[in-house]
Amino acid sequence: MSLANIAFGLALILSGQISPARKPAKSVRFGDFLVTATRVWLPQDPSHKFLAYPDRDHLVAVEVTVKNISERLSQTNLFPSLKVKPDAEYPWYPWTRAPSSVLKAPNLYQLLPGEESTGGYALEVRNGTTPVALVLQFRGQKSSIGLVGMLETESSK
Repeated sequence: MSLANIAFGLALILSGQISPARKPAKSVRFGDFLVTATRVWLPQDPSHKFLAYPDRDHLVAVEVTVKNISERLSQTNLFPSLKVKPDAEYPWYPWTRAPSSVLKAPNLYQLLPGEESTGGYALEVRNGTTPVALVLQFRGQKSSIGLVGMLETESSK
């Protein structure tokens, strides 16, 4: 790698055109929606007041952008779960308590054609697991967005 390439990359980073810490987003078309996972991280909860089992679990947050790609008004919501390694799947519950600094689910009800909603899901998973995919479900259909390589560390935020 030449000094010119390094200088060019540094100039792009400093100008804000690229971010060295941000992992690439991953998308999937699911029914009337284009769902893009933009960020995966472990929210900090030092008091453990948001976990049902603080001695064995932790939160994983997945930020998404959902776009209505149909030609009609959206009248639904998605039901996500988090597939982890070793092989397990943890559902997201709307009533899951999470720090307010984490995310609220995207509002998909009455989303106009072409309109987007950004939000996310905080899921409680077992310690020692690694997020593999965000699984979306609706009316018996299932699709998933691979999350491998997207998990951010505290230092990369």
